[in-house]
Amino acid sequence: MFGYERTDDRLTVRADGTRWLSNGFDGGYTTADAAHNLTVPEGFERTDLGAYVTERLGAVPDGPALLTAVPQTNARGASYGPIEAVVTAGLSNPALLAVGDPPDNTDDAIDGTGAFRPGTINVFVGSSAPLTDGGLAGLLATAVESKAATLSELAGCTGTTSDAVVVGCSDGTDATPFAGSATVVGNAARVCVRDALEAALRATYGRELLDPHRVEHATVTAGTADVFEP
Repeated sequence: MFGYERTDDRLTVRADGTRWLSNGFDGGYTTADAAHNLTVPEGFERTDLGAYVTERLGAVPDGPALLTAVPQTNARGASYGPIEAVVTAGLSNPALLAVGDPPDNTDDAIDGTGAFRPGTINVFVGSSAPLTDGGLAGLLATAVESKAATLSELAGCTGTTSDAVVVGCSDGTDATPFAGSATVVGNAARVCVRDALEAALRATYGRELLDPHRVEHATVTAGTADVFEP
């Protein structure tokens, strides 16, 4: 369903009149003909991301844009049924979440003040089946779930500190409000994200993936919440 324009540092995903939902820095719902994945240079420290994207594209984009340190030549895609997914994958800043025995120290806990580290897993998912706004939100949740499950199995983490997901669908009548794992759309999304993500990881790291526990910029979630019965 997508058309692609790719250079070493830009991947543009095209589908006319697509309804997008992004959880990136410029996130939200929008209708546009394209979404963009941009590779930033080494040592990138800018925080005016909207201005940076405009400079890179030569105009304010109508659709969503994501940033990564991974070259776009390492992007990989997968298609199945009504879904197509494209992923770039870097694990230089993994986010680790211990379950059952959380760490006591908070030395590596994220506090929102750390420097932007664009390792990043960026996921683009398109559906040829029309979806409502709620259906798009469900598709985004399904894509994130598949990303986390795949990373847990392959790399021992659920994501990085700067991951983002963009989902889009064609416009049309009979839009469905459901895209969970038990639906045709959701099942296909899980398959595509899983397979595209694994291929993208292999493109970046080969057969031997990074051990996220040994990466310099790993962030370990710390603290224990007060659990209550509402």
